[in-house]
Amino acid sequence: MSFGCNEEKEIGPEVLGYDFYPLELGQYRIYDVEEIKYLVSGFDTANFQLRETIFDSMQSTNQVTYLLRRDIRNSPSEEWVSDSVWTVSNRTNYLAITENNVPFIKLTFPTNIGRTWDGNSLNSKGELTYYYETVQESLIDSIQSSDHIRVVIEDVEENVTGVDLRSEVYVRGIGLVEKDYLTQEKCTASGCGAELGEVIAGRLLKQTLIEIGNEE
Repeated sequence: MSFGCNEEKEIGPEVLGYDFYPLELGQYRIYDVEEIKYLVSGFDTANFQLRETIFDSMQSTNQVTYLLRRDIRNSPSEEWVSDSVWTVSNRTNYLAITENNVPFIKLTFPTNIGRTWDGNSLNSKGELTYYYETVQESLIDSIQSSDHIRVVIEDVEENVTGVDLRSEVYVRGIGLVEKDYLTQEKCTASGCGAELGEVIAGRLLKQTLIEIGNEE
């Protein structure tokens, strides 16, 4: 039996990893969010819910940009309040999300474990390395861990200046299911308003998916 050497095999979107962030008008995701801001004067803690809805799109040459409406509420019994609008663009090689007018490359394709990229390459911020890791335990019932992927954002373990540990988990057919951010800046010189080594600024963010649906 012989095989043609020049046969082309079609590569589906699931092979490249496009389905780690599906884009469909009307789709929404609701998250529980815990946020702690570190201040010289103490902690500022907030617990709320966040809803992200793809409510519109804009077509340009060879590209569709989706509009992502973000609403918040303090509890399920309250009405949603508009917070901001972000944009999402899925290119051939990457997915970019513009947050508060700053674009970040959140995913690159194909989604190969260990692959690295500069998440800030579309903005004027300094280079920031992102990379893929496997997820050992499933975060969504009925979806195996092999259909999860973790994006680690240049984790810096605690040192004399602070700590920067950030990651996001995406699931095939669902999108973002979890964010874990911990950033802290420590006092390293006199005049910072605190004792040397004390945390003077930072943020802890835990965002967990609790519901997904479609408004249409």
